Amino acid sequence: MKKILVPTDFSPNAAKAIDYAVQISKLNQATIYIIHACDLLDTTFKDKLELKEEYNKHITDEAFTKLEMIRQSIEDTEGVLVNTQLYNGPVTDTVLTAAKEHGVDLVVMGTLGHSGIKGRIFGSKTASVIGRTDIPVIAIPLEYEWSEPKKFLLAINHAAEAAGIVDPVFDLARIFKAETEVAIFTYEDFSVAVEYPEHAKEIGRIETALKNRYSDVTIHPEHLSGQRFGETLEEFIKEKEIDLLAMITHKRNLVSSIFNRSMTKRMAYHTRVPLLAIPAR
Repeated sequence: MKKILVPTDFSPNAAKAIDYAVQISKLNQATIYIIHACDLLDTTFKDKLELKEEYNKHITDEAFTKLEMIRQSIEDTEGVLVNTQLYNGPVTDTVLTAAKEHGVDLVVMGTLGHSGIKGRIFGSKTASVIGRTDIPVIAIPLEYEWSEPKKFLLAINHAAEAAGIVDPVFDLARIFKAETEVAIFTYEDFSVAVEYPEHAKEIGRIETALKNRYSDVTIHPEHLSGQRFGETLEEFIKEKEIDLLAMITHKRNLVSSIFNRSMTKRMAYHTRVPLLAIPAR
C-alpha cells in the first residue's frame, strides 16, 4: 500500500479519513493523494457567462487554498509526501478517475457513521465508490477517534475467499503489527442443525489457508452465531475491542448488501470502527 487516495469535502469526517491515511503512510512510507471534487457551473452556454466564470474561479481558488494548507501542514508536521488535485464533477466519478490516474492501492473516505444521517454527503458517496471500484476502501465513521489499531476482525464466508482476495487486510495487519480475528457466521434458525457443523469445519479450513499464506500475522479463528448478523458482529467488536472490521464485497449486490437495507447496513452506518471493504475478484 504505497499510494493512498483520500477525497475530501473539507468536513471534520473527511479530516479523520486524511489522518487515518497519514498514520498508515508514516509506517509504510506511502504517498497520499488528497483530492477534492468541485461542483462547477456549466459554461458551455453564454448566458450569464461572466457570473458563472467568476463563481467557478471563486470555488476553485478557495478549494485550492484549502488543499494546499492541508498538504503543507501534513508535510511539515508528519513528514509524509502529499499530492493534491482538484477535479470537476461528481464525487464518485472523481474518485474512480483519480484512483486510475494515480494507480492507488487504497482509498480512505469518511462516512457519517453512528451519529450521522444515512445517505447524506459522504455516507452515500462512500457507498457508491465501494460499489463501483476494484480498489479496497476504508470507511471512517464520524465518531471514530484515532488510536493505533491492534486487533482486526475479518468476516469471511468460506475458505476460497482466503486465496489472495484478503491480502489488503493482512497488509494493514503487518503495517500496524495487529492481530486478526477471522470469523464465519451461522444463523441461529431452523438451518443451524445443518449449517453449524459445516461452518465449524469451514472455519478450520479458513484458518489453515490463512496461516499458510500469512504466517507472519497472528490469526485467531472465530465461529460466531446469532439471530442477527449485524448485532452479533457489533457485540463481538465491543467484547474483543476490535479496531477495524474487514468484509469482502461483491459487485452484484454490493451497495445493497453493505449500505442499503441489509444485515450489514448497521455495520456501514453505525459501526464505531473503520470498515475495510475488499472487492471480490
